[in-house]
Order: sequence, then structure tokens, then C-alpha cells
Amino acid sequence: MSNRREFPAFAKILAYLAVVFLAGCLLAPPVFWAGQALEAGGITDWLAKFPFHRVLSRCLQVSALVLLLPALRWIGLRRPSDLHLSRNPRSLSDLAAGLALSVALVAVVTLLGLIAGWSEVRPGALASGLLRIAPTAVVVSVLEEIVFRGVVLGICLWSLPRAAAIAWTTVLFVLVHFIKPAKSAIAADAVHWSSGFAEALSFAQGLPTPGILFFGAASLFAAGWILGSAAVATRSLWLPIGLHAGWVFAQQSSNLYLQTTATGPSGWLPWVGPNLVSGAVPTGLVPLAALLFTGLLVKFYLRHVFRPVVSCLH
Repeated sequence: MSNRREFPAFAKILAYLAVVFLAGCLLAPPVFWAGQALEAGGITDWLAKFPFHRVLSRCLQVSALVLLLPALRWIGLRRPSDLHLSRNPRSLSDLAAGLALSVALVAVVTLLGLIAGWSEVRPGALASGLLRIAPTAVVVSVLEEIVFRGVVLGICLWSLPRAAAIAWTTVLFVLVHFIKPAKSAIAADAVHWSSGFAEALSFAQGLPTPGILFFGAASLFAAGWILGSAAVATRSLWLPIGLHAGWVFAQQSSNLYLQTTATGPSGWLPWVGPNLVSGAVPTGLVPLAALLFTGLLVKFYLRHVFRPVVSCLH
């Protein structure tokens, strides 16, 4: 395929991200003000409970979701085959396999943490918290897999070898996860139209220490490589969605019921450190080893269960 199609597509992706950023930052202040007005009017205080950085984060996510379909049509992608995707007759099996493999390995790490004394049961945790975690896992996994392993990886595969396409997609996947609004406390009366931009551009203030940042990036890169390899091997998103949803659900469930016994901010590094990115990215050698072992299990699944061919996980 000619470069005339490749470069405009990448430029359009960058334009889509810029519009998402602009829309989310402009939408956050009026949404925040609406929450304050609803509370002041005695209607509901549900929205007013969210600090501004949380409102901004949700506005960016909603903007990305709403603008995704128009962006795909603008880029010229109207069929799954344009993204190197095809109908998967084993969709439910792949989804179930992804969920089982990811949840099982997080459970092993969680049990190991309890045995080693790195964590303990959190008192007062309610089972109702799982009702909040499950929808989050579904939405995050579906949205991120469509964007990264669907659109971005599909476009990279137009002109790059499989390994290079997976690598560049994974690097972007890692970077985006660390570009988060800083959790600064902005007073309600200090929010104005430019607050969204100021908050979004302050992401560097929320970055962890270099050691924790390294382990977090390593975990994200390992997970991104596994997800990208699974998408390429199956030519579908069902297995990546299952893996991603299982990781988010199991990790956040572990955070709900367990707490670290470490006294310092670095946790038990280099073995196990604090979780990053809303508590869904584990850090340390033990979680990284579990992710790599998950990759081996996915490779085994692709070779011996999904189809009798060698996958691209090597």
C-alpha cells in the first residue's frame, strides 16, 4: 500500500487525539460546575463528590469514545479487514481463555504476597465494590483494545513488520498511560475555562519516582506486547479484551481487599511495589515475571488450542 495512504492516516490519528484533548478539557469545567449546581439546588451530590481531576479524566475518556467512530470513518476505515481483523469463530473461547489466564496469574501473585507478608487483608472491604470494578474492567478493556490493538496496530501493520508494528503500538500504549492529569486539589471556586488544560498539562507532577516508573513502564510494555501479539495472531480483539479485562478486574479486586504492609512509598521493591494508573498496573519483579509467564501461556494457547501455527509472541 502506498505511503500516500499511510502518512495521512497517522496524521489523522494525531488530529483525533488533539480533538479529544481539546474537547475533554473544554467539557470538564461545565460538567464540574453542573455538579456543584446540582448539589447547591439540593437535587443530588453524586457528581459534586468528584474532584476536578476525576471529572477531567472522565471527560477525556468520554470524548475519546464518542469521537472514535467519526474518526475511523474520516481515516477511511469502514471494515474490520482494513485493520487486519477478521471474523473470529472462536470469539467466546478466546474471551474466556483471556479472562482465565489473566485472572489466574494475578491470583497467584496475590496469594504469594499474602504468604510473603507483603500484603494483608484490608478491614472493612465490602463485596459491593466488585459491582463498580466489573463495569470499569469491561469499558477500559474494550475501549483501549479498539483504539490500540484495533486502530493503531492495524494502521502500523500497513507498512511495518509485525514485530515493529507491535513494538511501536506498545510504546504508545505505555506513554498514554502515564499522561494522566495530576491529582491536584483545585477549589470549586477556582475552576475556570482554562483549568482543564492546566490540569492536563501538569501530568509530569504526578509521575512516580524513577524506580517505580521503570517497573510500571516494564509491566505496561510486557502487557502491551502480549495484547498486540494476541491480536495479530488471532486477527481479532476477543483474546486481548479478555486478557485486559481480567487484568483490570483482578488487580483492582486485589487492591479492594488487600493493603500493603510496607512502611515506605516504594513498597517491597524490587519484588513488589505500589500499583500505578488507578491501581491497575502492578510494579516489581514478581508481577513482571507473572506477566511474562502469562505471555508464555498465551503462546501455548495460540499454538495448541487456537490454531496449529506458531504465534508471533517469540
